[in-house]
Amino acid sequence: MTAWNVRCVGVDFPSDEADAIGRFLSVRPSTRWVLLGHHAAQFIQQLQAAWNQAVRQEVRQSMVARSIDAEFLRYLAGTHHIAEAFRRTGVKPGDGHGWIVHLDSATKSDEAHAQPTPAGKLASIAEESALIQSLGWAVNSQDITHSIEGMKRLGINTEGWSKGREEEACIAHVLMADDQSSSHR
Repeated sequence: MTAWNVRCVGVDFPSDEADAIGRFLSVRPSTRWVLLGHHAAQFIQQLQAAWNQAVRQEVRQSMVARSIDAEFLRYLAGTHHIAEAFRRTGVKPGDGHGWIVHLDSATKSDEAHAQPTPAGKLASIAEESALIQSLGWAVNSQDITHSIEGMKRLGINTEGWSKGREEEACIAHVLMADDQSSSHR
């Protein structure tokens, strides 16, 4: 599944996979490749919002995290705390599948408050396939779908949001990552 700035593919882990995160980190080509727990991708627009926030900080050289992948996870998790972001978005023991995401690079816009502009070449299907093959994982063609359980695991308070507004709740969660009140959730 590809958006204008994020490439996302579902993967299934072998049943004997003991350390999916460690394996992924040891073979990924750069920090622009991210592994998410199956629950973390609720909507492609949510991923786009997290990308936008993370690369905005990257091009301004004001990231909270030391790397773009951790900054992206921080926004996706809706928190200022990096450790909490990993806990909320990561693969847990027993998870049978997850998402591999590639984050496009960006350049700073000439306008003072304009959005970052995608600048890199989004990873190709061949690059994605080579990474997945090197991991020995299988592609899962399942689409991104939202769930109340997944939203709760991300730390999203689902109370008060009427049915049909789940996407809005996820994007609001991303946008609140730098809000002082959300950093203590």
